[in-house]
Amino acid sequence: MAAPKEFDWRALLRKSESKSRGSETGKRIQLSSIDGWKTESLPKLIIIWTFDKNKSDAFPSNSRPGRNSKRRDLNAIVSGFELFLVENDGHVVPWEETPSHAKLVQMQWTQEWHNKLREKVGRLNLKYNDRPIQFQSSFKNIGGIIRLQYEVNNYNKLPPCPSDLELLLSPLLQILVGTEIRLWKDHSPEYPEGWFDNQMAEWEHNNRKDSGKLWVKLPKKEWEEFPEFSNGRQDYWTGFAIDFLMAKLLLGFEDMGGHATGVDHILNFKKIN
Repeated sequence: MAAPKEFDWRALLRKSESKSRGSETGKRIQLSSIDGWKTESLPKLIIIWTFDKNKSDAFPSNSRPGRNSKRRDLNAIVSGFELFLVENDGHVVPWEETPSHAKLVQMQWTQEWHNKLREKVGRLNLKYNDRPIQFQSSFKNIGGIIRLQYEVNNYNKLPPCPSDLELLLSPLLQILVGTEIRLWKDHSPEYPEGWFDNQMAEWEHNNRKDSGKLWVKLPKKEWEEFPEFSNGRQDYWTGFAIDFLMAKLLLGFEDMGGHATGVDHILNFKKIN
């Protein structure tokens, strides 16, 4: 029997997805929808960025009595990264239930469908419990449409990055380790302009959110403004910021602009080599 052919990442790898986590959180990582993990969407480089974050308080919800809002990112320091490479869909729990995924994503979420899907994905996750990329048990998308989305309970179970690829990319990604990021927001005259902090987050929670302006301090550099960054309204804007900075500052990571599910950057090795 012939030996299995070695995976040639230089010839096949073009896609990269970045995920971010706080240094005090666990190993669970939420991934993109099922469309981002089909055979034609792989192989894919996964970059897990870790941040030392300052987060806001959780404020009483304005729409859900008795519940609190999410704790929003205030500012952060990039403390590290880890690389993984998903070569094929053998690492992913497949959808083998009915209706088809194409039909599900055209249907409105209901509690009845939530209960049915919870049972279905539970069976599939158990059947393929050796595969690290499994279904989430949350099924409501924006607009109340059903979704199927993946997660990893422990991202260290993802397939490792080949050593030669890691040696190639690590010096480039290391440029961003130690980078400080924060937002300057101007709500005047209703609220004093200044750095986004807990008091301003509470004011935004009760009034209106603003994207603000991204300020970045690379290691051994001065603070620099990036006014074209437009995701400062997001609760977890630091993850959007690292994607933005990768495309802005790292040769070979070309921004997809959110135009492809499960892909943040296209890799151009001609610029990296």
